[in-house]
Amino acid sequence: MSASTSSSPHDISIPAEYRYIAFFELLADAILQHREATRTTEPFMMNRFARASILASALSVECVANCLLIALDTSQKLSDELDRMSPLSKIEVYLKLKSKPALDRGNVKVARIADLISARNDFVHPKVKGIPATMSMPRDAGKDWMFPFTIDGAHHKQLPIPKVPLFWSAENSLVTLKAVADFFRYLFCMLLKAEREEMHNVLISRIEAGNVHIPAVYDEIRSIIQSVRDIGVDFSYFGLFPEVATDKGAHKI
Repeated sequence: MSASTSSSPHDISIPAEYRYIAFFELLADAILQHREATRTTEPFMMNRFARASILASALSVECVANCLLIALDTSQKLSDELDRMSPLSKIEVYLKLKSKPALDRGNVKVARIADLISARNDFVHPKVKGIPATMSMPRDAGKDWMFPFTIDGAHHKQLPIPKVPLFWSAENSLVTLKAVADFFRYLFCMLLKAEREEMHNVLISRIEAGNVHIPAVYDEIRSIIQSVRDIGVDFSYFGLFPEVATDKGAHKI
């Protein structure tokens, strides 16, 4: 005597892999931290939020560079060697190997990102720096003496933010968001001429089961990235709107 059993489709397990890519989360972080910087009137807190926003913007560029190298599907040895290059150099290698137009280092959109990468490197590799300052005569402040001084706030040449993160403000985080938005448009739309699906196959987190790819990005992230058009920052070319699963194979740019 034999027994038969039935199972629900919900009981069936399918081998899959979650491909996590931080790019759109970094953009959302940069936007949210900028918003917090605009909401506070306390200079110390505004500087902290602006700093977090600017660093997240810088990391989004680094993430793009790394994602493009992964899309090349090179040997592990070559991949390790390329990984030691700067983000812009990684992008240049990708464009060269894909026979795409070269990155124009003289273009202001690129030059601003070079400044941003420099600012990021200076921050994560801190060193003792001598900053020109002017000191005034001491004043009696009651229990203590006050020694007023001013610090020189030199700016980067192309990206108009101070070289010293201590001076970063909400205005600077907005300028930086606009700079990365302009750069990504230049890279993906002008040089790569990538369609929405091509960009998503490189930059978007997803569940992969065989040839079925299901985008996995929080609706909140989509909404946050789309919302900055109100402040003059346009990421609409990424096409972040609800999608459905596709049985098409991954299309690498």
